[in-house]
Amino acid sequence: MILQEPVTPVRRRQNVQRIEKRKQPVTIGIGFLCADGLIIGADSEVSADTDKRQESKIFTMNENGSSPGPTVVFAGSGWLDYVKMAVEKIKKQAIFATTGYEIEEVVEQTVLEVYRKHIRFYSGDDKPFFNLLTGIKDGDRLQLLLTSSTSIRQVYEPVCIGVGETLANYLIRRLTPQRETTEKAAHLAVQILEQVKANVPGCGGMFSEVVMLPKHGPVSRISPSNMLDIEDRGRGFMRLIKPLLLSFSDANTAEDEFEGELAVFTEECRKARQESQRRIRRSN
Repeated sequence: MILQEPVTPVRRRQNVQRIEKRKQPVTIGIGFLCADGLIIGADSEVSADTDKRQESKIFTMNENGSSPGPTVVFAGSGWLDYVKMAVEKIKKQAIFATTGYEIEEVVEQTVLEVYRKHIRFYSGDDKPFFNLLTGIKDGDRLQLLLTSSTSIRQVYEPVCIGVGETLANYLIRRLTPQRETTEKAAHLAVQILEQVKANVPGCGGMFSEVVMLPKHGPVSRISPSNMLDIEDRGRGFMRLIKPLLLSFSDANTAEDEFEGELAVFTEECRKARQESQRRIRRSN
């Protein structure tokens, strides 16, 4: 009899797929009532897992006023898939809504439904979440709604959502865009979003989005080319104003020195504005 050495069974390596932990989605969204309308804006960078891309976080309903119901603009923060799900459900369920109050009721019921039927049963460690800013134009009546988790409330003060909300709230308190017309407030909104994108990790994108809902008149947006130009002007202004700010804040600065800095600042602003206007004409 020939004795054979025992054969050690070969354990096959299972092809286990490594599941990457999903990044917490981050964003900045802002909304405020102003002198003659309502502004909603957001950045355009989406970061999740290993993916980073440009995508709109603003959605509209009845934007052209083709139906008799209210015009609605949404901005979302949190997990974008759930933001999109909620907005699509709202648009379907509110298709026959005729007042802003009905829209508010649909938003509340939909947010509860998404959390109860979908987020509740999510199997991962970190539960999805989302918040919505909802601007409603019902005739000449404007409403701004904020959802936070499953709560909803109507807001009258400027409001921000997302990871950049602390800086955005600070800038809004300083710039008070709510006191301006929609057109001027929209330009301030661009500058607020630009500062948040530049200083808060996770907020970014090639351009921001700003939508204007005036009490009287159609919904309008700042075009991407104008958006980039406004952002560039803002950055240029901050560079130009530094020497003047230092001169202004120092009580020991001689009057002629201050007047000289003021004259330089005025001239440089004029040149920068003229160059910006030339770029706009060339792009058109």
